[in-house]
Amino acid sequence: MASSIDSYLRGLSYSFYLKKDSAEITRINASKNNLLANLDKELGILIKRRFVFGSYDRDTILPRSIDSKSDIDIMVVFNHTQYERTPETYRGWLKDFGDKYYKDRYGSEVVRSFPTVTIRLGNIHYDLVPAKEETQIWSSTLYIPGDYGWKITDPSDVKTKLTEANTKYNQVVRPIVRLMKAWNCNNGYPFDSYKLELYITGLNYFNDNVQSGFFYAVGQLSTEWNAPQTKKDKVTSLKYNIGKVKECLDEYETDEAKRWLHRVLPYG
Repeated sequence: MASSIDSYLRGLSYSFYLKKDSAEITRINASKNNLLANLDKELGILIKRRFVFGSYDRDTILPRSIDSKSDIDIMVVFNHTQYERTPETYRGWLKDFGDKYYKDRYGSEVVRSFPTVTIRLGNIHYDLVPAKEETQIWSSTLYIPGDYGWKITDPSDVKTKLTEANTKYNQVVRPIVRLMKAWNCNNGYPFDSYKLELYITGLNYFNDNVQSGFFYAVGQLSTEWNAPQTKKDKVTSLKYNIGKVKECLDEYETDEAKRWLHRVLPYG
């Protein structure tokens, strides 16, 4: 039997976990609560509900020391009436809110991108996503801005799938997601973080530990035929280096295996 770095990979994944008692989380929560309070104060009568979603809500957000693009996603569901307002109307309201409370204050910045308005408070970025909600008898449907008007969204979809997969496969999926996201960040973001997380979540980790599941996920990773060559090269490099890790483990060269591993993964 080959040597193992399963415990090492678990520890590495845990170092990529933004811990609840960390100073970074404390800063995020303080500014998040302040932002939500200001949002309610300024637009409360126009808002049906607002909530945090995305990787922060799923517990897969990485520290900014690892992921310089990490952000907090907040969905703002407006009181949409029969008098249709366009997505641009809501984005305009959020931009005006951001400018009033945050623009040019303490180095902060407000950026109107698509489909969000991003408020950059130092190292903490908040993406405000405008939405409307249509309620049926037994259910409701959320819509966010799309290329042509509104498009349907389910902000809890990935969290539900991740929670189910993590439970089904003995708590190995979240650690594997964090490892794969750390590789992605460490290599110039060849993959969209959300899509990568969704893809990794959907794989089959039957009987896997973190090590075997991570190796399996690497082996399954692929690119579209028309993807940029740089993206293909980064996937090829990842697979080559993990192949070297496995060769070293087969030879009981654990330290050498770790050296190959950190050619593609950052240190925690």
